[in-house]
Amino acid sequence: MSFFRSRLFVICLVVAIVLALIPTLIAAFGGTDLLRSVAGTVAKPFVAAGTGVANAFNGFVDVFANYDELKAENESLRAELEELREKEYNEQLLREQNNWLKDYINLHNEQPELLFTDATVIAREAGNYSTVLTLNKGSAHGVKRNMPVLTNKGLIGYVSEIGLDWCRVTTITEPSSSIGVYTDRDKLLGVLEGDAELRHEGLCRMKYIGGEGNVGIGDRVYTAGGKDSLYPSGLLIGTVSSVDIDEVTGEMVATVAPSVDFVALDSIVNVMIISGIESASGGQ
Repeated sequence: MSFFRSRLFVICLVVAIVLALIPTLIAAFGGTDLLRSVAGTVAKPFVAAGTGVANAFNGFVDVFANYDELKAENESLRAELEELREKEYNEQLLREQNNWLKDYINLHNEQPELLFTDATVIAREAGNYSTVLTLNKGSAHGVKRNMPVLTNKGLIGYVSEIGLDWCRVTTITEPSSSIGVYTDRDKLLGVLEGDAELRHEGLCRMKYIGGEGNVGIGDRVYTAGGKDSLYPSGLLIGTVSSVDIDEVTGEMVATVAPSVDFVALDSIVNVMIISGIESASGGQ
């Protein structure tokens, strides 16, 4: 903008106007065609410069004239993008729901006597002393304390606290957890306990192993069930990752890696609560 206010610009503008008028003045006073031609040639660069400035100004005005149109087009494109993102998100939810339904059906087919209530994890608490999940189902949905909770991958824990439309789940990795279990290979019985040292690694410890045979790495561990157990028999817990001998008791002790990844709590979204066991006669 400072150039248009400068003395050089004013001089150039005056010269351009004068030169542009020369042919007209010459013609008015009877000048020859040659003089008009020469004057026109001299004035041509200045006339072109003036035309360029005018065209640039017109283009500048056109940009502002088309601003509203460009803004409307941009908003339309943004709306289409948001619509596509929403569609993709809904399709992803549908795929997850379908997968969840398949897992539910498969588990029900494996153990048809179990009655399930589906639930969703709405909060996760992982501190130095506890690992707790909060679900969106409570007493209003028939959920009670001590009901087992699991996913399609394996056992999570049990309902330890309950509200009207929520409940909290204590996981099997907690030191307070104790479950009667057996191994699939030699059917060895034992007790699976949460361990304060192993909990941060998402692991459990199997103790008091009895029976004929050995526990081996890779053996699968299942709930043993029983009259006083919170858990029915046959629920998958995980696999044996290591076997040691207790230095004090001399007994065999196995470390078990649960099938559910308790280190990555964010991966646990949909769960199933075992709300009852259906008897052969159809009762509960």
